[in-house]
Amino acid sequence: MGVGDDAGVYLYEGSIFVHTVDFITPVVNDPYLWGGISAANSLSDVYAMGCLPLNALAIVGFNNCELQPSVLQEVMKGCVDKLKEAKTVLLGGHTVDDKEPKFGLAVMGVCQDGCFISQSGAKAGNLVVLTKPVGVGILTKAIKEGKIKEKDIGEAIEYMLMLNNRASKLAKGLGATACTDVTGFGLLGHAYNIARRSGVSLHIDFSKVPIYEEAVHFVRQKIHPKGAVDNYNFVKEHMVHEGLEWWQLLLLTDPVTSGGLLFTFPEERAKDLDGLCKELGIRAWIIGKVEEGQGLRVF
Repeated sequence: MGVGDDAGVYLYEGSIFVHTVDFITPVVNDPYLWGGISAANSLSDVYAMGCLPLNALAIVGFNNCELQPSVLQEVMKGCVDKLKEAKTVLLGGHTVDDKEPKFGLAVMGVCQDGCFISQSGAKAGNLVVLTKPVGVGILTKAIKEGKIKEKDIGEAIEYMLMLNNRASKLAKGLGATACTDVTGFGLLGHAYNIARRSGVSLHIDFSKVPIYEEAVHFVRQKIHPKGAVDNYNFVKEHMVHEGLEWWQLLLLTDPVTSGGLLFTFPEERAKDLDGLCKELGIRAWIIGKVEEGQGLRVF
């Protein structure tokens, strides 16, 4: 069945509010970085709807017996600093004793211009854009297996910490017809959700997809999270792939933390992409096109 839109929409006296909740287990060893990445990840659902986050509540699972309070303090500091960057406030939250640490946010946002973006508006002829590289799940798996250190994946950490606020402005500025953020279902899982809800086919060119170089190295050594295989099994019946090897498909189904926005927009606006990216100070990659049909075609 797939999943619904990234946030719930609530209309009240002419205003449009959005609500979402997300939390993650540690993806890096540094608690400050984990707090910042988790906050960026939770806020992303609001940005994917083309909306502005207003406030948040923290959700914490913490092992009081094995972890020092100073660890949680660093997590919260990383979260609060990221919320300040987003001009969003933390109102409170709730903590439970949990053997496996978890951290995230319930976020409330508003659609200032009264127009939000859903996953169901993609149209044949639209272009498909991605705003962050994929493969971070493979990199964090490699960290857990001791194959690489955090200091060696600085680019991926920087992208995970990057808010999707500017990417959201890019999508709105280009007249995005459908949008979602790339997270746990991987690039193809989230692309399929747009295709399914819009009643179209998304054609994705593997050679155009931005991928962390280190992730290619590790996945070819069969170092990848189980979630990549689960995501592949989720989309395989809805996908036609041409000439791709198994490791390439796993890169496209690798579960992402705090990934970029995946959106479709009218092809005639392609001339404006580079200028808007330069103005906003971000990168974006055209990775495919929307066609008539159903599901995904990957080549």
